Amino acid sequence: MSEQYLSAFAVDGDALLRAVGSGDESFVRSALDRIAPLAAGDRLLRATDPAEVESALRELADGRLDPARPGGYGWLLELLLPGAGDRLGAAILPGRGWHELADTFRSWGLPTLAGLWARPWPWPRAEVSDGDPWPFPCLAAGPELDRVHAELAGFDTDRIQEEPELLPGGDEDAVEEVEWLVGELLPAWTAGARERGLGLLVLRDGGK
Repeated sequence: MSEQYLSAFAVDGDALLRAVGSGDESFVRSALDRIAPLAAGDRLLRATDPAEVESALRELADGRLDPARPGGYGWLLELLLPGAGDRLGAAILPGRGWHELADTFRSWGLPTLAGLWARPWPWPRAEVSDGDPWPFPCLAAGPELDRVHAELAGFDTDRIQEEPELLPGGDEDAVEEVEWLVGELLPAWTAGARERGLGLLVLRDGGK
Protein backbone atom coordinates (compact mmCIF):
# COMPACT_ATOMS: atom_id res chain seq x y z
CA MET A 1 0.00 0.00 0.00
CA SER A 2 1.17 3.50 -0.78
CA GLU A 3 1.73 5.85 2.15
CA GLN A 4 2.20 9.56 2.55
CA TYR A 5 4.61 10.87 5.18
CA LEU A 6 4.06 14.19 6.92
CA SER A 7 6.67 16.02 8.96
CA ALA A 8 5.84 19.29 10.70
CA PHE A 9 8.28 21.94 11.90
CA ALA A 10 8.09 25.38 13.46
CA VAL A 11 10.55 27.41 11.40
CA ASP A 12 11.65 30.87 10.41
CA GLY A 13 11.23 30.48 6.67
CA ASP A 14 13.07 33.73 5.91
CA ALA A 15 16.12 32.53 7.84
CA LEU A 16 16.18 29.29 5.87
CA LEU A 17 15.96 31.25 2.63
CA ARG A 18 18.84 33.47 3.74
CA ALA A 19 21.07 30.42 4.09
CA VAL A 20 20.97 30.07 0.30
CA GLY A 21 23.98 31.89 -1.09
CA SER A 22 25.29 32.68 2.39
CA GLY A 23 28.63 30.93 1.84
CA ASP A 24 28.27 29.52 5.35
CA GLU A 25 30.43 26.40 5.70
CA SER A 26 28.71 25.49 8.97
CA PHE A 27 25.44 25.20 7.03
CA VAL A 28 27.04 22.41 5.00
CA ARG A 29 28.90 20.66 7.81
CA SER A 30 26.07 20.66 10.33
CA ALA A 31 23.65 19.23 7.76
CA LEU A 32 26.11 16.47 6.84
CA ASP A 33 26.56 15.63 10.53
CA ARG A 34 22.80 15.18 10.78
CA ILE A 35 22.61 12.37 8.22
CA ALA A 36 23.71 9.49 10.42
CA PRO A 37 21.47 10.13 13.45
CA LEU A 38 18.41 10.96 11.35
CA ALA A 39 18.94 7.87 9.19
CA ALA A 40 19.35 5.73 12.31
CA GLY A 41 16.00 7.06 13.53
CA ASP A 42 14.32 6.23 10.19
CA ARG A 43 13.65 9.92 9.61
CA LEU A 44 15.25 10.23 6.17
CA LEU A 45 13.70 9.04 2.92
CA ARG A 46 16.02 10.63 0.39
CA ALA A 47 18.99 12.56 1.80
CA THR A 48 21.00 9.50 2.78
CA ASP A 49 24.04 9.62 0.45
CA PRO A 50 26.64 11.99 1.97
CA ALA A 51 28.41 12.59 -1.35
CA GLU A 52 25.20 13.49 -3.16
CA VAL A 53 24.03 15.61 -0.24
CA GLU A 54 27.29 17.52 0.08
CA SER A 55 27.33 18.43 -3.60
CA ALA A 56 23.79 19.83 -3.43
CA LEU A 57 24.42 21.61 -0.13
CA ARG A 58 27.47 23.39 -1.52
CA GLU A 59 25.44 24.59 -4.48
CA LEU A 60 22.93 26.01 -2.02
CA ALA A 61 25.52 27.62 0.24
CA ASP A 62 27.37 29.13 -2.73
CA GLY A 63 24.17 30.27 -4.42
CA ARG A 64 25.06 28.29 -7.56
CA LEU A 65 21.60 26.84 -8.04
CA ASP A 66 21.17 24.60 -11.05
CA PRO A 67 17.62 24.75 -12.50
CA ALA A 68 18.34 21.46 -14.29
CA ARG A 69 19.54 19.55 -11.20
CA PRO A 70 17.76 16.15 -11.19
CA GLY A 71 15.30 16.14 -8.32
CA GLY A 72 15.90 19.81 -7.57
CA TYR A 73 16.74 20.77 -3.98
CA GLY A 74 13.51 20.18 -2.08
CA TRP A 75 14.61 16.70 -1.00
CA LEU A 76 17.25 18.38 1.20
CA LEU A 77 14.57 19.91 3.42
CA GLU A 78 14.10 16.66 5.35
CA LEU A 79 17.73 17.05 6.39
CA LEU A 80 17.76 20.82 6.89
CA LEU A 81 14.53 21.33 8.80
CA PRO A 82 15.61 19.54 12.01
CA GLY A 83 18.43 22.08 12.30
CA ALA A 84 16.36 25.07 11.20
CA GLY A 85 13.51 24.85 13.70
CA ASP A 86 11.57 22.75 16.16
CA ARG A 87 10.07 19.43 15.13
CA LEU A 88 6.36 19.47 15.96
CA GLY A 89 5.49 15.96 14.91
CA ALA A 90 5.11 13.46 12.10
CA ALA A 91 2.46 11.16 10.74
CA ILE A 92 1.96 8.42 8.17
CA LEU A 93 -1.26 8.49 6.16
CA PRO A 94 -2.09 5.24 4.35
CA GLY A 95 -3.24 5.15 0.75
CA ARG A 96 -3.15 7.71 -2.04
CA GLY A 97 -4.72 11.04 -2.91
CA TRP A 98 -3.71 13.05 0.15
CA HIS A 99 -2.15 15.74 -2.04
CA GLU A 100 -5.63 16.34 -3.53
CA LEU A 101 -7.25 17.45 -0.25
CA ALA A 102 -7.21 21.15 -1.15
CA ASP A 103 -10.57 20.91 -2.95
CA THR A 104 -12.04 19.07 0.03
CA PHE A 105 -10.82 21.72 2.46
CA ARG A 106 -12.28 24.45 0.25
CA SER A 107 -15.65 22.67 0.17
CA TRP A 108 -15.62 22.56 3.97
CA GLY A 109 -15.11 26.33 4.20
CA LEU A 110 -11.37 26.14 5.01
CA PRO A 111 -9.99 28.36 2.21
CA THR A 112 -6.71 29.32 3.88
CA LEU A 113 -5.90 25.71 4.72
CA ALA A 114 -6.80 24.76 1.14
CA GLY A 115 -4.38 27.37 -0.19
CA LEU A 116 -1.64 26.18 2.14
CA TRP A 117 -2.13 22.55 1.09
CA ALA A 118 -2.10 23.35 -2.63
CA ARG A 119 0.68 25.95 -2.82
CA PRO A 120 4.30 24.80 -2.60
CA TRP A 121 6.71 27.00 -0.70
CA PRO A 122 9.14 28.23 -3.39
CA TRP A 123 12.32 26.99 -1.78
CA PRO A 124 15.22 27.54 -2.32
CA ARG A 125 14.21 30.21 -4.85
CA ALA A 126 11.20 30.67 -7.05
CA GLU A 127 13.21 30.49 -10.27
CA VAL A 128 14.51 26.99 -9.51
CA SER A 129 11.42 25.63 -7.78
CA ASP A 130 9.26 23.01 -9.43
CA GLY A 131 5.61 24.02 -9.71
CA ASP A 132 4.61 20.55 -8.50
CA PRO A 133 7.52 19.46 -6.30
CA TRP A 134 7.80 16.16 -4.47
CA PRO A 135 8.47 16.16 -1.59
CA PHE A 136 6.00 19.01 -1.20
CA PRO A 137 6.77 21.79 1.31
CA CYS A 138 3.90 24.02 2.45
CA LEU A 139 4.57 26.99 4.72
CA ALA A 140 2.19 29.29 6.58
CA ALA A 141 3.44 32.14 8.74
CA GLY A 142 2.15 35.31 10.38
CA PRO A 143 -1.44 36.29 9.54
CA GLU A 144 -1.88 33.31 7.23
CA LEU A 145 -1.01 30.90 10.03
CA ASP A 146 -3.45 32.73 12.30
CA ARG A 147 -6.20 32.28 9.70
CA VAL A 148 -5.44 28.54 9.37
CA HIS A 149 -5.61 28.26 13.16
CA ALA A 150 -8.97 30.05 13.28
CA GLU A 151 -10.42 27.93 10.47
CA LEU A 152 -9.44 24.69 12.18
CA ALA A 153 -10.72 25.88 15.56
CA GLY A 154 -14.14 26.62 14.05
CA PHE A 155 -14.43 23.47 11.96
CA ASP A 156 -17.01 20.82 12.89
CA THR A 157 -15.24 17.51 12.29
CA ASP A 158 -18.62 15.75 12.14
CA ARG A 159 -18.76 16.97 8.54
CA ILE A 160 -16.04 14.49 7.64
CA GLN A 161 -18.29 11.60 8.61
CA GLU A 162 -21.33 13.23 7.03
CA GLU A 163 -19.73 14.16 3.70
CA PRO A 164 -17.25 11.40 2.77
CA GLU A 165 -18.07 11.98 -0.90
CA LEU A 166 -16.01 15.18 -0.68
CA LEU A 167 -12.83 13.25 0.06
CA PRO A 168 -10.48 12.61 -2.89
CA GLY A 169 -12.04 9.84 -4.92
CA GLY A 170 -14.92 9.68 -2.43
CA ASP A 171 -12.78 7.33 -0.34
CA GLU A 172 -14.82 6.52 2.77
CA ASP A 173 -11.94 4.40 4.08
CA ALA A 174 -9.97 7.62 4.64
CA VAL A 175 -12.51 9.23 6.98
CA GLU A 176 -10.72 8.31 10.23
CA GLU A 177 -7.35 9.48 8.96
CA VAL A 178 -8.82 12.79 7.73
CA GLU A 179 -10.45 13.29 11.14
CA TRP A 180 -7.06 12.70 12.74
CA LEU A 181 -5.35 15.11 10.34
CA VAL A 182 -7.90 17.94 10.55
CA GLY A 183 -9.11 17.42 14.10
CA GLU A 184 -5.83 16.67 15.89
CA LEU A 185 -2.61 16.91 13.92
CA LEU A 186 -3.00 20.21 12.08
CA PRO A 187 -4.51 22.08 15.06
CA ALA A 188 -1.68 20.87 17.31
CA TRP A 189 1.02 21.74 14.79
CA THR A 190 -0.51 25.13 14.07
CA ALA A 191 -0.71 25.92 17.77
CA GLY A 192 2.88 24.78 18.31
CA ALA A 193 4.22 27.09 15.61
CA ARG A 194 2.17 30.06 16.85
CA GLU A 195 3.33 29.53 20.44
CA ARG A 196 6.92 29.80 19.22
CA GLY A 197 6.24 32.85 17.06
CA LEU A 198 7.35 30.91 13.97
CA GLY A 199 5.85 29.62 10.76
CA LEU A 200 4.49 26.13 10.24
CA LEU A 201 6.15 24.06 7.55
CA VAL A 202 4.60 20.71 6.65
CA LEU A 203 6.68 18.52 4.37
CA ARG A 204 4.72 15.84 2.50
CA ASP A 205 6.55 12.91 0.92
CA GLY A 206 6.03 9.27 0.02
CA GLY A 207 3.43 8.05 -2.42
CA LYS A 208 0.90 10.36 -4.02
